[in-house]
Amino acid sequence: MTDLTERYGGRRPRAAGGTATTPGRLWWFAVAALVIGTVVFWAFFALNPAATVEAQTASFSAPSADRATIDARVSVQPGTPLACAIEAHNERSTSVGYRVVELPPSEEAHQRIVVDLRTTQQASIVQVRECWVLDD
Repeated sequence: MTDLTERYGGRRPRAAGGTATTPGRLWWFAVAALVIGTVVFWAFFALNPAATVEAQTASFSAPSADRATIDARVSVQPGTPLACAIEAHNERSTSVGYRVVELPPSEEAHQRIVVDLRTTQQASIVQVRECWVLDD
């Protein structure tokens, strides 16, 4: 080794066989494990159609201080029973109405739902808070 290599460090010469060092192998094993883990996670959650539930609000109205209506579209794999929580908020984002509706299994992937809510104050927004798959 030269004087600078001793002072600042550097690569050590490989043995006659020219094999990779152990830390280099560990690095490649870690990268391979991360890639495999990512693929397994994606396949389990993204490709499981029953786990994918989407809800979109088409329109809502609040014609009075004690009533609100929402028209929404819920998408899920056909034949999956669902429940959805509908929530109304006032201008200060306080919940003024809440209702859980159960949707029976449908042969269609997209279902249109119209839900009437009773509210405690005038609602400024009505939305589908969340939907989930019901156990059979």
